[in-house]
Amino acid sequence: MYRLYVTASFFCSIVISVIISQQTYAISSNIVISQIKVGNSSSSRLVELYNNSNYSVDITNWCLKYSSPNNTSPYTNLGCFVNSNLSMHLLINPHSFALMASTQTGLLADAIITEGLGSGTSGHVYLIDNIGNEIDRVGWGAAINAEFKPKLLDSTKVIERRRDILSDMLIDSDNNEADFMVSTLRTAYQYGAIYEAIDVCNNIDGLQEILPNGMEIDGFGGCTMHDECPNLSDVQTVIPAGYKRGNESNCILDLLPLKITELLPNPVGIDEGNEFIEIYNPDNSAVDLTNYVLYVGANKDKFTFPINSHIGAGQYLKFSNNDIKFTLLNTTSSVNLSSVDGTLIDETPVYINPNEGMAWALINDVWQYTNQPTPGTVNVVALVEISSDLTITSNLAPCAANQYRSPDTNRCRLIATSSSILTPCKDGQYRSEETNRCRSIASDSAALAACDEGQERNPATNRCRSITAVLGASDLAPCKAGQERNPATNRCKNVAGAIPTAEYKPEQKNESTGNYIIWWSLAAVLLVAIIYGIWEWRQEIKSLFRKIQIKVIRD
Repeated sequence: MYRLYVTASFFCSIVISVIISQQTYAISSNIVISQIKVGNSSSSRLVELYNNSNYSVDITNWCLKYSSPNNTSPYTNLGCFVNSNLSMHLLINPHSFALMASTQTGLLADAIITEGLGSGTSGHVYLIDNIGNEIDRVGWGAAINAEFKPKLLDSTKVIERRRDILSDMLIDSDNNEADFMVSTLRTAYQYGAIYEAIDVCNNIDGLQEILPNGMEIDGFGGCTMHDECPNLSDVQTVIPAGYKRGNESNCILDLLPLKITELLPNPVGIDEGNEFIEIYNPDNSAVDLTNYVLYVGANKDKFTFPINSHIGAGQYLKFSNNDIKFTLLNTTSSVNLSSVDGTLIDETPVYINPNEGMAWALINDVWQYTNQPTPGTVNVVALVEISSDLTITSNLAPCAANQYRSPDTNRCRLIATSSSILTPCKDGQYRSEETNRCRSIASDSAALAACDEGQERNPATNRCRSITAVLGASDLAPCKAGQERNPATNRCKNVAGAIPTAEYKPEQKNESTGNYIIWWSLAAVLLVAIIYGIWEWRQEIKSLFRKIQIKVIRD
């Protein structure tokens, strides 16, 4: 039973798929002829179209043509959907009708039929696009070029295309007998579903109602691709990677702003291998120098960096004239750093006649000469002042004949001489230990602070000293019996071996030492221990007493 159920389900699914496929195939996603009423040039006649698609269709210059049952040519041109403005296009909205009718119908129509439309019993109607392609064909009666078996039609009737119930679209299976049915004129017909649209790009096939992405309108009413970078070869619809917008809508390489920081045009000795150009990277990331170039001198000689050259973040990098075959003139020149597309990134001021060993360097944002070249490191100022004519001068006054210049402080110092050959100072003067010169004692004393109480000023050194240090022993208080005065310190001290004797014999006495306090303390500790033991063993002691009582009673 299960197998039977599966087989039946599979068979039904195949049948449904076939039905759906046939139904889908039977519906054309295009403009189809939906209704025809035939008649001669004096009777009412019409041909109705329907947009079976989900998008608007351009029907500009599409025409309806009639041919006889024998399909003889030329065909009769029933009418066309035309517009006098070449830039204007006619479009029919999705799932909408367009009507071409004669004036005898009394209907408002999108186009007028001016010619006859057959006798009514047989004939063909063709829908032809603007380049002559057949879009749809309907034949009836004895028409020999009908899509399939034709249907007879009299002049009082219309043939109308059937509508699909599931999709609400008109059926187009290329079988006129199956697709059409005989009907009568409707009381109302749709009019005005055709609208005008301007083609903004008349040089491009098809209708461009809006400007396509990446395009712009040229001066001739056409559209061209919008070039984001007109200075680059080929059309750039977007700014290429690695580029940015520059001046005048041009695109320039998006390079980090490196700086030239030092030049050495006139090194000491030979120039070859010793001239250098220093580059600094102030950014937070390393930079590949592939897209950077150097221009040297008034002639702007161009030099590229060595292959695979990189400069790290915050790094100073030196290139000698061995690394790059440039020449820095000893007279005057300058250097600039640019991108390979010619965009200036940095340049130096012109240097003029630098002395040998003098670097042209950027120090504290000012270009200046320095006699301390620092290739690959931070620049430093010159050790001495450099005059405008680049001659080295000294701002220091010369030292006296008896002085010399200290290499540590750059100051003049007195030349040291032996004290044995110095002239003795005059009375009332002393020689300074710091300067080795004679100085007036009186002048120094007047300027000195007063000594403390008990002190006096030493006339030899002009320093304060203790008064007692210079007093004689006769001015001091006498020492006690058994003492003598120390000559080194002027203080009293005991006389060695002088031990005083007592005038009576010492008397022996026996007195209590107070050790009874220790014994009382030990007794107290022992008592506390006994009480604590009785408390801890109280149950056992009670039990022991009971046993003793019982034994006594028994005895």
